[in-house]
Amino acid sequence: MKNKNKRKKLLLILGVSIFTVIGGTLAYFTTSSSIPNMFKSGLYQETIHEKFVSPTNWTPGTTTKKEVTVTNTGDVDMAVRASVEERWVSKNGTTLPNRINNEGVALLNLNDGWTKDNDGYYYYGSKDNLTKLSSGDESSSFISGVTFNPNINANLVANTSSDGKTITYTSTGDGYDDATYTLTVKLDTIQYDQANNAW
Repeated sequence: MKNKNKRKKLLLILGVSIFTVIGGTLAYFTTSSSIPNMFKSGLYQETIHEKFVSPTNWTPGTTTKKEVTVTNTGDVDMAVRASVEERWVSKNGTTLPNRINNEGVALLNLNDGWTKDNDGYYYYGSKDNLTKLSSGDESSSFISGVTFNPNINANLVANTSSDGKTITYTSTGDGYDDATYTLTVKLDTIQYDQANNAW
């Protein structure tokens, strides 16, 4: 009788255990969900406008008009800076200096709104106080023109006639007369709120 009771108890415990395991396995719910989040970046884009007609007879003291502006044609606010590279080459192909006696041979006529910094760049505004170009805004022109410095000697050779009444000046081909001046303007833009960290 004792064995029967023990067996009944064992079967009862075993049945409750099996029910608990099965019931425990089936008794909870689970779910998994995903939510897509789309981010579209703003359009970062600018357009450079230039007004310039290349002169064929540029002489000392003469100013040639040149305008360079930047328009923000995107959605993101931007800051602008410019740099220049100058190169003089004589008629004979010799590279000439851009400066003589600490004066530029070509003089850039910088416009209001732009500031040259010690790092050599010209900033729209100033390096410490940049001017923001919002969508649709156009900067003022970086420069208004370039002047051939009137103090530059063209390096001509004087030939006096045999009677001493006529002096003819002839190009040596090594000076700034009949030379070519190339001005390359580079414009950089950067997201306005990051300019102080990057520039």
